[in-house]
Amino acid sequence: MKLDNAVKIYKDFLKSKGLLYTKPREIVLREAISATWHFSADELTTQMHEHGINISRATIYRTLASMKEAGILNSVDFGHGHIHYEAPKTKAQHEHISCEKCGEVCEIQVENLEKTINSAATKAKFKHIKYTIRISGLCENCQF
Repeated sequence: MKLDNAVKIYKDFLKSKGLLYTKPREIVLREAISATWHFSADELTTQMHEHGINISRATIYRTLASMKEAGILNSVDFGHGHIHYEAPKTKAQHEHISCEKCGEVCEIQVENLEKTINSAATKAKFKHIKYTIRISGLCENCQF
């Protein structure tokens, strides 16, 4: 998602909730959208503090949660005891596989998965809206 688009969506979302688009929210939005990795709120907080951006941890947590609610960020649970976020770069559905030992995460695309899930949902008389699949294992470096 492009930053300009994310800003518009987020401003509209905040306005609909009676909230203001503040400078701290803008900074968190910019940092989150520009991230090229799957990050937790604590990791983003640490990175921001290392770069001299002093926004409270609580503000970062709340802002990320509201960005997810607004549809700007996706959240993923890799089983590490906390949620990771990612800004959608494309509309292509993808899954994640994570190493149980070192925590490395890779994005993978499984051909025809969406079609299979839609078919299964239809058979169960459901309308498929979204799905989450968590795959874990050991990466090449941790297998030995």
